[in-house]
Amino acid sequence: MRSDLVPPVAPCFVIHNLALGGAQTAVLRLISALPVWARERTILYSQSNDLPLLEAAVKKHGFSVGHVTTKPPEDPSCWVLSYGNLTGLTPRPTSLILHSWDDAGWRYVTSTYDQLRGATVSAVSRMVLDRYRPWIEKKGHRVAGILPPPATEWCVMKGRPTRDRLTVGWMGRPLESKGLLTLPYLLKLEPRMVIRAWTGADTGGSPHVRSEQSKTMDALVKLTNRLKVADRLDLRPLDFDPFACRHRLAGIDVLLGNSRQEGFLLTAAEALSCGIPVVVTRSCGVADFVREGVNGYLIDWDENPKRLASASLDALRRAAALDSMACLRSAQELSLSAGYRHTHGHTLARLTHTSLQSQTPRVTVGVRIHHGTRVECLDEAISSVALQTYRDFQTLLLVDGPWEWGQMLAERYDLPLLCTGMPADITHCSMLHRQAVEACNTEFYKPLDYDDQLLPGYLERAVETLDCSGADVYGCLLWTLEDGELSERRWPHKPLEMMFTGNPDDNMLPHSSVLMRTSIAQRAGNYQERAVGLGGDDYHLWYRIHKAGGRFVRDDAQRNVVYRIHDRNSLRIRRKRYGPSAARRDLIAGATAASLALWMAPRLPSARAIGPISDASQIIEDQPDEREAAPTKITVPRHDNSKMPHAPPDAILPPHS
Repeated sequence: MRSDLVPPVAPCFVIHNLALGGAQTAVLRLISALPVWARERTILYSQSNDLPLLEAAVKKHGFSVGHVTTKPPEDPSCWVLSYGNLTGLTPRPTSLILHSWDDAGWRYVTSTYDQLRGATVSAVSRMVLDRYRPWIEKKGHRVAGILPPPATEWCVMKGRPTRDRLTVGWMGRPLESKGLLTLPYLLKLEPRMVIRAWTGADTGGSPHVRSEQSKTMDALVKLTNRLKVADRLDLRPLDFDPFACRHRLAGIDVLLGNSRQEGFLLTAAEALSCGIPVVVTRSCGVADFVREGVNGYLIDWDENPKRLASASLDALRRAAALDSMACLRSAQELSLSAGYRHTHGHTLARLTHTSLQSQTPRVTVGVRIHHGTRVECLDEAISSVALQTYRDFQTLLLVDGPWEWGQMLAERYDLPLLCTGMPADITHCSMLHRQAVEACNTEFYKPLDYDDQLLPGYLERAVETLDCSGADVYGCLLWTLEDGELSERRWPHKPLEMMFTGNPDDNMLPHSSVLMRTSIAQRAGNYQERAVGLGGDDYHLWYRIHKAGGRFVRDDAQRNVVYRIHDRNSLRIRRKRYGPSAARRDLIAGATAASLALWMAPRLPSARAIGPISDASQIIEDQPDEREAAPTKITVPRHDNSKMPHAPPDAILPPHS
């Protein structure tokens, strides 16, 4: 049968259109902020054919996403709503981005999503989240965090200060609520002021909105002519470019954002990331990033445009003298080119249900890969981790290969990295897991190779089993996936209790299926320094845990791991190297003797009772063993452990180190 046990990671952003506006621009930028592995699997679904923002993003900036559609996708892994409508969509885990906190936005959200329960919610600012907090609690939603839209620039575009001219920038739709009619009064009050206003009546939206914009533009032109300031009002059409802003801000002394209410005000964030100070109303979400006298000033909204102009003028004069570098520093957390992914990446991952890290983890998942393997294999392993129904885990990337390759992968997945920095060799896999366990600071450790995929309920069942039974090591049975065909894996096929002989060929516990208590692994001596044979390195750890008093449970009623056979599969590599030969027998014998020697010296008694437990049904025992028979005689060669390869002591690095 075909494999459909592990569903694909395919978060779908649902938006009403991609015409022009802060919410539409934010969605494109948020997708760009996703880790590469998640973005390549993301769907962008516009419920309208109005797509000028998307066209500009693709043609001018090479914007890429897994799939773009104007029809409901068939099988996404979750919905991420940005003014999108769920009507007719299949039930999936759902997230909601809250963009605005004005009355119109409130009415839309509370009516359109009235039936939504238990969603994951994020807001673009503290103000928006506070407005919706009672509604969120009433509907049983979970708050992922505050997720401001990212700025795309990181440069200094501020104009040179001069006594003869004050250049003010303004951007937005031509609406009275945006403060557009304030501009002529400002020009009248300050003769040396020039205002560059990027706006226009035909900027997208419903026919009603376009009609209102046309009326406001007519009123602006009439007011400008009446006050005789038309020569200093530089009106420019607002372009449909969601990723470029510096051309609008070049030479500006200060940006004015005088809207009545804005969920965030992305134009102000762009100005700060271009080293330009801002003057914004306190009712804009970006006000949380404005430090008065450092990167700008705050003003109060006034319905009367003349009074609003008077209140704005002094703030504009003072802001124009502020330092560009202070503005840049204040926008680091907002810029895609600076610290946005580091600051807000976890919130975005929770929103898209692709999170690989938890704030309070109980489990560390060490995902291993060696150089030369196709990255698609690791993508599938990582995506299976992201789909776990149990969420209290953190993920560590284990790479056997050059540092440059490991760091590239760490950036792709936004994961901490542990790397050998050496040419890849199958014997290094044990060393990587050994170092991961040594550094592990969580209650449980889960080894996972690029060959494997976890079913969504794996961690949930494994943690619950260990909590309820008090055991130290959990395992289960496997599926085999080869050439697109899924089948029940024949091994292990003997009772768990019979394997603690000290002979690796008696191993009946798949490494891929194990979740273990970190403390018992550390107490038992952890993994081997080098991997030998067909799985002998992990068997030696099971044997030492058994000798240390650890208790085992194999969940024979459950197959929660898919073991994938492909051209770069580690089992094939091991079989090719460790075939039935004298050299292999010597390696296994030496490793077994070294493992046994750990228990010849006196040690403290264990607090746990010795003995495995298995309360699930066993697979019949007359199926052939996957491993070769054990040698009848064992010779013990000498080993010089000082020649074993070691990664540097500071090998665990954050992804962008």
